[in-house]
Amino acid sequence: MDHIIHQLKQSLDDDFLSKPERKSLSQALEDQFLDTNQITFLRTKVFELANEKVNDKNYRFILEWIKDASNVLSNYPLEKSKSDDSYFSPGDHCRNAIVQHLNLAKKRLKICVFTISDDIITEAILRAKRRGVDVMVLTDNDKSFDLGSDIEKLSKAGISVKMDQTSDHMHHKFMIVDTDAVLSGSYNWTRSAARFNHENVVVMKEEGVVKSFMSEFDKLWSEMSDY
Repeated sequence: MDHIIHQLKQSLDDDFLSKPERKSLSQALEDQFLDTNQITFLRTKVFELANEKVNDKNYRFILEWIKDASNVLSNYPLEKSKSDDSYFSPGDHCRNAIVQHLNLAKKRLKICVFTISDDIITEAILRAKRRGVDVMVLTDNDKSFDLGSDIEKLSKAGISVKMDQTSDHMHHKFMIVDTDAVLSGSYNWTRSAARFNHENVVVMKEEGVVKSFMSEFDKLWSEMSDY
């Protein structure tokens, strides 16, 4: 959430939350997967930041800033974290769903995808690693050394990576978040999938489905070779 707080601070430089700043803040929120406590913390932060900046001359402007910032936070759809959902591309919806769930992970991520070359997704994986999440990645050898592939970058960051070395393809595209949810679908984790392709991601939280995907991941992990 640090970059969201940074945006709030920046918007206070001129005592005014402009329309582009509101749009940017909304987009930053969409890229997260925040719970009620986190949103409450951000609302409290709005008042703390305003209190640090307010004076006799800008009082009315700061009040308006508080109102606008609070409205942006109030529009964050907390209910989306509680139910299964489906997302489609082209566009950012599939990518945002993946990033949001990467941000949600607390203990473990099991990622099983044909290829990873989208820097936005890669950075979210690295953030998860930095905050102590155990990240495991299964991928296909044919794509891992393509120009733009981020597999080597993930491996160098200390993430456990295994790959299919057979003549066939490991063509899965799924991710298990802790033991709570599975994201799966046709969507490749590439920039072109977001920009051009007609793809889908489905979020599933039914316990039996999650266990089934975990079993498949563990089976493949035992069969595949280290990167």
